[in-house]
Amino acid sequence: MNKNVKKKRKGFTLIELIIVLAIMAIIAAIAIPNFTAVRNNSRNKADVQSAETIKRTVMMLVADGSITPATAAATPKTFTVTFPSGAISVSGGGSGEADKVREALKDAKKPQGKKFIYSTSTGDATFDTTDADSYYIDIDSSGNVAVDTNN
Repeated sequence: MNKNVKKKRKGFTLIELIIVLAIMAIIAAIAIPNFTAVRNNSRNKADVQSAETIKRTVMMLVADGSITPATAAATPKTFTVTFPSGAISVSGGGSGEADKVREALKDAKKPQGKKFIYSTSTGDATFDTTDADSYYIDIDSSGNVAVDTNN
């Protein structure tokens, strides 16, 4: 037998591996910022949906008389919903009303995204650049409710 027969080598060369790694790095550099934007966008949308849920809940409380609307048209009744240490805390409103709002919103989650102001007329939210940490509820004298995260 001929021991000098060269075996056919299998595998990749170092240059081929470096090229593949460079291509993967380029793809990652393009894709990672897109993933971050998608994550931030979904957090902001979740906060808007939470604000809508809070709005409907407070409207229900106004409708059943648990909360009274503001007495003066120029000054809305305001509640602040905060989440110290993960628990929900509500301040503002009239006597005992904050407790009723807190009980109704006991399953509400802390805002995850940026501060926003929600326009009830257009249905659009205008986002700020700072992180949100609270919801602000305003009830006017007609019983209309507005919720946002930017006071």
